[in-house]
Amino acid sequence: MRECVAVVGGTGFLGRHVAPALVAAGHDIRVLSRRIGFDARRPNLPSLRGCSAVVNLVGIKLEEGEQTFRAVHVDAVDRLVEAMKLAGVRRLVHVSVVAAREAPGLPYQHTKWQGEEVVRGSGLEWTILRPGVIYGAGDDMLAHLTLMIRASPVFPIVNDGSAPMMPVDARDVAAAVVGALRVQASVGRVYEVVGPDRLTLREVVSRVAEANGLPVRIWSTPVALMRLPGRVMEAVMDQPLSTRAQLSLLVEGLAGDSEPARRDLGVQPAPFTPDRLRPIVEGIMRRAPVDLRLLSAPQPRRETSAAAAWGLWAFATAALSVVLLGVRDVWTGLLLATSAAAAGALFVRSVRSRIRPSLFRVAAGLAAGAALYLPARLFIRLLGLGGSAPLRALYAWRGDHGLPYLLATMLMTVAAEEVLFRGLVTRFAMERLGRVGGIAAAAALYALALVAAGNPLLLAAALLCGVLWGWLYAATDDLVAPIVCHVAFDVLAMFVAPLA
Repeated sequence: MRECVAVVGGTGFLGRHVAPALVAAGHDIRVLSRRIGFDARRPNLPSLRGCSAVVNLVGIKLEEGEQTFRAVHVDAVDRLVEAMKLAGVRRLVHVSVVAAREAPGLPYQHTKWQGEEVVRGSGLEWTILRPGVIYGAGDDMLAHLTLMIRASPVFPIVNDGSAPMMPVDARDVAAAVVGALRVQASVGRVYEVVGPDRLTLREVVSRVAEANGLPVRIWSTPVALMRLPGRVMEAVMDQPLSTRAQLSLLVEGLAGDSEPARRDLGVQPAPFTPDRLRPIVEGIMRRAPVDLRLLSAPQPRRETSAAAAWGLWAFATAALSVVLLGVRDVWTGLLLATSAAAAGALFVRSVRSRIRPSLFRVAAGLAAGAALYLPARLFIRLLGLGGSAPLRALYAWRGDHGLPYLLATMLMTVAAEEVLFRGLVTRFAMERLGRVGGIAAAAALYALALVAAGNPLLLAAALLCGVLWGWLYAATDDLVAPIVCHVAFDVLAMFVAPLA
């Protein structure tokens, strides 16, 4: 008869590797989410009754609301133990972390250790597994390293990057879980589940870069300088590239002794080599929210017709020329001209399919908008252009309109410009000239559409900003980031801290 194993936290990254390994080993499984909860006063007994063992994979690296380190790593373990006792389940495999230790100043490591203490004092037949940093399909570690390496040729590493690391494949952790359930002698034992190679953090980054086929220059960075970016990412990103908990782990390292798990549980950990990482990295890039390989990436497949791109660009250019040469209310005229062309662009499928709002794209657009405004302001100040005629002419377009009208009109105009010039013209150019050539050509066409204004500052800004917004569009394959960036820049430059 097949034994039933309840896998708590089985819907997470590690659970998606452990569950199939248990099935392959002949177990029936019952997958449970940590968010179901186990209340000692009202334990969720039906989910555990009939099972012969429980595997606890629950863990977090970022606190969110009630999901604190203590709540998940300690209190939930305590409730799980009580529920197991009431359900008559005696066997528990508890997955912790190799860095677990009594350290009140390090909440992640300390609560992991406290959770182990609950298990050790439970009176159950327990085995504790302590993995190092885990990698594999769907992981955080390789995904975040890959995105950071592809974002910049310079990689800031914690301190000097000498912290010891022994990355372990998620499939090897799953094998350890299966082995712990199979081997009765593992009861009452703690096993470190780590890879076979003791590497430095610097070597780990280098091997991931090699798997990506990209050079990387690693810069030593004091940990104090990396805490603020970590806090910002925790605040604005669903899946931060770095958290304070992860940063503390990278400072002290994640290493252990793989021999006991090899000897007792039959785990043969795989080496952390670029060849083994390459298929995982390729899978990451297929689903990544951003791809910055503009020089090496293949030319986008053709989706945009020449007739639509050239026709709507010519229409918009003609309409803008009329507005810029002879319309008294330029602000409203810009809205009408760009909106009419953008309405036509929205009939093109390649444009419609690339408006997909997400927190990441909005955050990227806001960051890029702020990053664009600061050098623009510095440039204007250094050249003494704040009171120049070309700049004053641009601000004169606001006319006598009130702020609500100006903000609403600006938002609609910006969205229309991005739909037309990035969603249609830039896409068309990239399909024929490649990403870099297409972005440059489309930025030139964007500036050319505004040439009737006869304003050198406007043309220079259109050319440079067109390159940046085209780059954002190409990197995210979406219009949300460039729209948000354009709006953020215009709001800062026109209303919050005017350049004139």
